[in-house]
Amino acid sequence: MMVTFLSFLNGYFLFKKNSNSGTGIEKCRIENFRSIQIYGTWIKNFISASPELHYFKFFQYPENQFPGSSIIKAVSKGIEIIEDCSYFLADFMTVDGTRVVGTTSISHQETKILAEEIRETFDYFDFIVIKPGQILAWFPGKFPYLRFALPFQLIDKNYTDYLGEKTAPKTISRIVKNSYRLLDKHPVNKVKLDLGENPANFLWFHSQDIKTNKIIPLSEKVKYKTIFWPETSNCADIARFLGFDIVREIPEGLDDRTLLWLDICPQNSDLIGLIHAWESVDKDLLPLLVENSKKFLIEFNSGFYKEKSVSISFLYPEKEIGFIKKIVMLKKLPGYFLIPNG
Repeated sequence: MMVTFLSFLNGYFLFKKNSNSGTGIEKCRIENFRSIQIYGTWIKNFISASPELHYFKFFQYPENQFPGSSIIKAVSKGIEIIEDCSYFLADFMTVDGTRVVGTTSISHQETKILAEEIRETFDYFDFIVIKPGQILAWFPGKFPYLRFALPFQLIDKNYTDYLGEKTAPKTISRIVKNSYRLLDKHPVNKVKLDLGENPANFLWFHSQDIKTNKIIPLSEKVKYKTIFWPETSNCADIARFLGFDIVREIPEGLDDRTLLWLDICPQNSDLIGLIHAWESVDKDLLPLLVENSKKFLIEFNSGFYKEKSVSISFLYPEKEIGFIKKIVMLKKLPGYFLIPNG
């Protein structure tokens, strides 16, 4: 029987008690889950702010081997990694002067148009659009590594306090400081303002490459076939980097030496949306896990890109966990339960 990992984005909030109405999980119609809860155990952990670093460590890779989210995105998108280049992710945001107001909603095409505007002025870099509002950019030359703040850490802050004038590469500093001048009056942002929306008038670089060396694929480490679903998930990039096969549909008849990772990202992250999503998991996926998995782990996380991200994980069955192993898991993360030989 296979080993299964199910990650549930924002599912942690199903367990947070509201003042008068109890917890969201108590309102769910989840007969399958309730029937197995007495046979499992729970572990609570703090998790990393980025999904790339969190799942890199979850699957038992040492943090000192983490290459940076920019490298993970580049590899997953088929970009050839050049040793003498520096790689960054960059997000379009909204600023008022030097104060960062927040994120902005722009399309894939608008992201490309604005990035091209920046590149026409500063022709130092190449780029691809990763997702609406975010690009992967790479520059010739190897910049000294600097831990740039993540976009969420800048909100309501003065970005110049985080730029590191004396330590940031001059090329990056120049682009960041001039991005407002280039973008604020751009036709894309004029439309945004006319519609009463936040303009994408600022570009912030982060997630610089740390290492460019390849890692051993997880399947080779644990001697299991590794499969990830669905291909539309935001976690597909880190799964692909770790060597998972990305599939459109969950395969049938998986053999015993299979590690299956299912990532659930509810369309609506409010409590009602989370309840409906978890009820669907209970009805459609949980019977598959119980029938075909010798053990499985369900991670209810609080989402990413926050100052303190946490998760509560359900490990099933508890009989697979001895006292000593449980102590080890608290130190090495619940992923040790799935792949103790990772």
